[in-house]
Amino acid sequence: MTEQGEWRCEFVPDEAYVLGGLSPLGRAEVDRIVRGILDLAELRLEAGNDYDEQNPRRLRSISTDKVIVWYQKFDYRKRIYISQVTWFG
Repeated sequence: MTEQGEWRCEFVPDEAYVLGGLSPLGRAEVDRIVRGILDLAELRLEAGNDYDEQNPRRLRSISTDKVIVWYQKFDYRKRIYISQVTWFG
């Protein structure tokens, strides 16, 4: 679990399932993205594609040239749940 201020990030169902088999370089890139999402959450800003004010719990994605991270944000729990990572590196 990664923490940033009051916000926490968890992997669903668990870290081994979501990041299993990912290279150290891939894990470092995911960690960088997660920390950025947490920083923005602390500032009450939205990150990633697919954000919809009408359905804020919808699965969102944020990507770089080598990875896509799929997540959900729950403001009232102060949690980010990472459910899938796709690595292209």
